[in-house]
Amino acid sequence: MAAIVLLSHATIMSPRASSSKTTIIAGILAGLLAAGLVAFYLHQQSAPHAGNTPAASSPAQEQNARAVDALMALPEIKAWSAHIEKATGGRAHGAVMETSPETRLVDGVACYQLSFFENTPDAAHRWESFVVSPDGKRILVDDIVTGDLLSLEQWRKDNAPMQRIATQ
Repeated sequence: MAAIVLLSHATIMSPRASSSKTTIIAGILAGLLAAGLVAFYLHQQSAPHAGNTPAASSPAQEQNARAVDALMALPEIKAWSAHIEKATGGRAHGAVMETSPETRLVDGVACYQLSFFENTPDAAHRWESFVVSPDGKRILVDDIVTGDLLSLEQWRKDNAPMQRIATQ
């Protein structure tokens, strides 16, 4: 099941020349976001309401939730979300979404593949991709170009992710 968590905050992206590759990528991302939103909506509809006995959740769902919560707790994700919300006056939001139903094996551990997106009324823009252990204790940054996984420390050192919102 796709996991999506909407965060309140957003960023204005600079316009780029349109190309078929950009259109295809935008379509794929919009489809992923739509699927995530549907899954989130269905999950919310099936969630127990106040006074009802909570439904038992599977260990996989609990692990996925821990992974998402750990990612949402990163200072970069919180700051990016706040920036997106403020910069767009609430028209766009940050979202953490599971980007693949398949886990990714890292050092013998099946990890969740999650990404942070800027969700605008027209499209979803991926800001960064992550691989998170089921217990949420290990978070790696996924370089989707090279396929390399970076530690948070290395990513922060090499990419200065907090500067992303300082320059926009």
